[in-house]
Amino acid sequence: MISGKPEKSPNAPFDLGAACSAVEWEDPRRACRQARTILGRLVSDRALFSETVFGIEADPARLARSESHPLLHRLSLYEDPQRRCQLRLHVFSGRERDLVPHDHKYPFSVYVVAGGYLHVWNRRVGESQSGEFLSTDISPGIVSVERPGSCYTFQNSLVHQTIVMPGTVSLFLRGPKRQDRWHAAGDMLHLLEGYEAPRSDRAEHQGAQPMTLEDLHRIRRGLVRSGIIADQRSSHVIA
Repeated sequence: MISGKPEKSPNAPFDLGAACSAVEWEDPRRACRQARTILGRLVSDRALFSETVFGIEADPARLARSESHPLLHRLSLYEDPQRRCQLRLHVFSGRERDLVPHDHKYPFSVYVVAGGYLHVWNRRVGESQSGEFLSTDISPGIVSVERPGSCYTFQNSLVHQTIVMPGTVSLFLRGPKRQDRWHAAGDMLHLLEGYEAPRSDRAEHQGAQPMTLEDLHRIRRGLVRSGIIADQRSSHVIA
């Protein structure tokens, strides 16, 4: 995990999509600084943040990429297929546990908007530093508490565990895929809660479903009530 100070923002107008596409994921520390600047600026610009969320309904591509998952809702805010990056808003409904050690297919940065995370990240002590592993191949490393305003960056091979606090909302900026699928401790797959175990014969995860308009409207209303975004009904039709 990497955390750091944001890079200084230029005086030029802020182009959210261009900024997300320009993150240099091959340099983890620089990527962390860039992501903190981008995500922090989006959160601080409530008008832009609100417009980006409300704009999903009028954008078929972003609506199609938004998902409802057993543990959270994922709202697609921006995607660049050529650069293979995506910005999402993650909205959790309760206290979720993701205690089976696991990695990811891609590097990513998270900015906590509300709520928080308790993270345990582990060191790989086996022969391999990526790919399949058992619980005996890792050793507990750092425990961190991520509160609103925190921003952290994980590389795809980092093995971690998570507890999500109630009411957690976060921005999730992911980089290009670096491995075909994610991995979890092979001897603990029966403990997965809300996730389908990764399988070597299928790269796509089957736990998520396309987000319905009803779900999108409900999530937006919740974000407005919590003060995270402003009501944009004057320019967008909502239920």
